Amino acid sequence: KRLLPAALTNQLPKSSKNRSLHHLPTIFFMNIKPSELSDETMEVLDLFDDEIQFFDISFDETVKSYAISVWVYRDGEWAEDGMTVGNIDHLTGRIAVRLTETSCDLYTIDESGHVKYSFPTLETQFDESMGIGGTKIDRETPIELNKEIPIWFKIGTITNSMKAMDITDDFRNAECDAGIAITLTASDKIVE
Repeated sequence: KRLLPAALTNQLPKSSKNRSLHHLPTIFFMNIKPSELSDETMEVLDLFDDEIQFFDISFDETVKSYAISVWVYRDGEWAEDGMTVGNIDHLTGRIAVRLTETSCDLYTIDESGHVKYSFPTLETQFDESMGIGGTKIDRETPIELNKEIPIWFKIGTITNSMKAMDITDDFRNAECDAGIAITLTASDKIVE
């Protein structure tokens, strides 16, 4: 029997609290959130000047594979510049993302070690930007099967104003002149 966290259970209508929770969508059970790290680890990570973030991911048994995509905004449009895919052999895991204005490193981490995927030279136009802003997942965020969700994105503009955005906003709608985004998609298909 699956149980919801108390915070979610309290948000259900009173009539739902006494019934079986099997009718609820899996969105409540799959999530990504910032990893809780020790103070010592956080001090070391401060050396990276907010360029690296660790995330804990929980999937359910419907997820067979995942894709992490790197998107870049150039010449007036967003284009997928890279992707890493893999089949799921654990229902929980950890990833780390190191994101700068011109590169991205992705790490998948489990009990046997880690694997690094690197995109060392992404052609962005941040060097022309007057302002640069960004947002990343900073709270537990639901994962929906076969739906891309942004993990982290940065945008730049050559104007002197920028609209504030939340990680739940579609980065493709950002008014920008430069951009980089990392997304996650959990799939019910096995990668061949």
